[in-house]
Amino acid sequence: MSVVGTSPHRLEDARLLTGHGRFVEDRIPSEALAMALVRSPYAHADIVSVDIDAAQSAPGVRLVLTGPDLKADGVKPMPCHTPQTSFDGTPFYAPDRHVLAVDRVRFAGEPVVAVIADTLAQALDAAELVDIDYQDQPHCVSAALSTDVAFELRFGDPERVAHAFEHAAYTVSVSGVVNNRLIVNPIETRTYLASYDTTRERYTLLTGSQGVHILQDWIAPTLDLDPSQLHIVTEDVGGSFAVKLMAYPEQTLALYAARRTAQPVAWVSTRGESHLSDAHGRDHVSAARLALDPEGRILALEAETRGALGAYASAVGPGTTGPGFAKVLGHNYHVPAMTLSVKGVYTNTAPTDAYRGAGKPEAIYLVERLMEKAAREVGPKLGLDRVAFKRRNLIPESAMPHRHGNGLIYDSGDFESALDAALEAADWTGFSARRAASEAKGLRRGIAVCPGLHATGGFPAERSRMALTPEGRITIKTGVQASGQGHETALAQIAATRLQIPIDRIDVIEGDTDLIHTGGGTGGSSSLPIAATTIDRATQALIEDGKQKAAEVLEASAGDIDYGDGAFSVIGTDRKITLPELADHLEQHDTPGCVGGADFEGQHQTIPHSAHVCEVGLDPETGRVTIAAYISADDLGVKVNPKIADGQIHGGVAQGIGQAWLEHTVYDPDSGQLLSGSLMDYALPRADDLPFFTQRDVSVPTEANPLGVKGVGELGTNTGLAPFVLAVYDALGLVDPKGLEMPLTPEKIWRAARNKG
Repeated sequence: MSVVGTSPHRLEDARLLTGHGRFVEDRIPSEALAMALVRSPYAHADIVSVDIDAAQSAPGVRLVLTGPDLKADGVKPMPCHTPQTSFDGTPFYAPDRHVLAVDRVRFAGEPVVAVIADTLAQALDAAELVDIDYQDQPHCVSAALSTDVAFELRFGDPERVAHAFEHAAYTVSVSGVVNNRLIVNPIETRTYLASYDTTRERYTLLTGSQGVHILQDWIAPTLDLDPSQLHIVTEDVGGSFAVKLMAYPEQTLALYAARRTAQPVAWVSTRGESHLSDAHGRDHVSAARLALDPEGRILALEAETRGALGAYASAVGPGTTGPGFAKVLGHNYHVPAMTLSVKGVYTNTAPTDAYRGAGKPEAIYLVERLMEKAAREVGPKLGLDRVAFKRRNLIPESAMPHRHGNGLIYDSGDFESALDAALEAADWTGFSARRAASEAKGLRRGIAVCPGLHATGGFPAERSRMALTPEGRITIKTGVQASGQGHETALAQIAATRLQIPIDRIDVIEGDTDLIHTGGGTGGSSSLPIAATTIDRATQALIEDGKQKAAEVLEASAGDIDYGDGAFSVIGTDRKITLPELADHLEQHDTPGCVGGADFEGQHQTIPHSAHVCEVGLDPETGRVTIAAYISADDLGVKVNPKIADGQIHGGVAQGIGQAWLEHTVYDPDSGQLLSGSLMDYALPRADDLPFFTQRDVSVPTEANPLGVKGVGELGTNTGLAPFVLAVYDALGLVDPKGLEMPLTPEKIWRAARNKG
C-alpha cells in the first residue's frame, strides 16, 4: 500500500480551516506585557540625545529601553552568518547592527527605543513621549549609486572567457537590468511571545520561524547565552518565504524585557512595521554579455551584478547576494565558460535577505533577458526563431551528468522534453493567429518561453526520530518547519508508505528545541530531499526495532519476523501482531515502545527544472495587461503529493508574476522614506490578476536520494519572472527596451506603447 504519489486531503487543513490553528497571537496570555518601538524617521542620522523620562513615568509603563543601556548591560550586536571575504582578500565589512540603535541610525524604521507596558495602547502612548534629537546625515537608497561596499566576489575563468569573446562570431549584451526590491508580506506578520523562568534562568520564545534550531543558534549570542538556555517553539506559521528564517532585533528585545520584568512580553508587528522592518528581497542591478560561435552556440557568459544589502548585513543576505546569485547562473544552457562579478553594497534601506529563490530568480532573469535578445538579434541571421535558438543551447539529456560552467554537477534533466511539453500545451504554433485576432481589435499580444531550474540547498543538520505510542500511533519528530507547505501530510505519506498504515495514524511534530534536539530547518527547497529521506531511514530503523520486540511477543527469533501491512508476523505461519496490538502489549508490560532514528546523510542537492510559457494581451490605450495563459512543464522527480507539489509551483509562479508586474518597493531618493509603506501603496497580485495555470508533468526520479524526490518550493519563482516580462516586450515589439524594467506597471507599459507610436 503506497500513498506516495497520491493527493489525500491535507491532515492540517481541518485544524486550520476551522479556526483551530496554533499561531503565536493565539498563545498570548492575558498577563503578557506589550512592547512598542520608537523607530527612526531618518534614513541616516547621528543620535544626539534620547530623552525617555516622560515615557518612563507614563501610565502602565514597566520598562523603557535604549541602545546604550542594552550595550552597557552586555547585549551584543546581531551577527551576520554569511560574511563574504572579497576576491582580493579584503575582509568583509559590516557595521554593527545593535538591537536598538546606539549612536547612529542607518534606515528609516530602525528601532531606537523600546517601551514595555501593561497594554499595547499604553506602550504606544508612552512611545509618543520619547524625545530624540537627530543630526541628519547624507543617505543613499540605490544599489546602482551606492559606494559603500561590503564585499566584491569574482567567480569563473576570466582567461577562458576573454579568449572566447576574442574569437566569437557574435556578441550580445544587456545592461541596467533591474531586479526590483520586494516586501515579502506573508499573511501572518512577525509576532513574538517571550518569557523568562527565574528559577531555571532560562528563556522561552514562541515565534513563527522556518527552523527553531537556527534561531536558537542565531539569537542566543545577542544575549550572551549558551543555546541551551534559550527554548524556542514554533507552532503554526502563516507564511514565510524566508522572511521568518532569520533573527530580528524584536526577538532579542522581547526576551530581554521578559527577564527584566519577570513577565511574558509580546510584540505583534503591524503591517506598516512589517513593510519598514522585515527583511526585503532582491534589489539588484545587473549586466551581462554572451559570446556565440558561428552557429549561435554559447561560447562564454560574462555577468556582473550589484546587490543592495540594505543598511546592515542580515543573517544570510550576503550569501544570497553573492554565492546564491552565482549558483545557477546559466541554468539550463550549455555554457562552457563564465565569469561573474558581484558587489554587495550598503544602502540606507531595510536590510535584504533570502526571499523565495534566494539569488536564483535574479540570475535566471538576467540570463533570460540576454538569451531573448540574442535569439532576436542573432537567431534570424542563422535562420533560427526564438525557440530554435534556445533549444540549440540547452544542455542535452545525453550530456547528463553534466558539470556546468557555474560549477554545479547536474545529475539529470531532459530540458528539451520540458520545452516541448510547454510549447505543445501553449499551442505555440497557433499564436500568430491569436495575435492577429487581437490586433484586429486594436490590442496587442505577446508570448515568451523560458527554461529554468533550481539547485536546492538547505541545512543538512537534520535528525529525525520516530516512535510507536501507547495508543498505537506513530510520532515523527523532525527539525524542518512548515510555514504552509503541508509537511504534516507529505512527511506522513513517506512513513505511511513504508509502514503500510493510514496517514491519519501518524503525527508529525516540528518546532520545539526541547523535543527535537537537532535540525536544520526549512530553506532552499530542502524539506523532501533532506527531511523526507531521513524520515524514510528512521522508519526502517523503527521497523527493525519493532521486529526485536515483536519477536519476544510472538516467541520467535528476530530473524524470523517479517513486517508488512502494518503488522509483524512469523515467516511461514499465521502468527502476527499489529502495530496497535504491539503498542498495547508494550504498555501493559511497561516496556518502551518501538523507536527509530536517523541523521541525514548523502547528497542533499537536487536539480528540479521547468520550461514556462506566458502569453499576454495588452491594451496600449491603458497599459492594462491580461495574462491569457501561463504554462509550466515541470520535472519534480517523485511527487510525494502531486496536489501539494503543483500548488507549490502555482504559488511560486504567482510570486514571480507579482514581482514582474505589480510589486514595487519605493524609497524616496531625497528623504530616504519608504513610500510603499502599506498595502494601499504596494500592489500584490490578486486572484483575478492570474489565470488558471496549466501544468505538464515531465518528472523523472533523481538518483541523488533514495526516494527520487526533488525540491519544489522555489522552482516556480526562479523561472516565473522572465516569461511575463519577455511576453510584454514581445507584445510591444521591443527587444531590449532601455528603462522598461520590472515591475511592468500599467503606467510604464502605457508610456512604452505611446513612445513606440
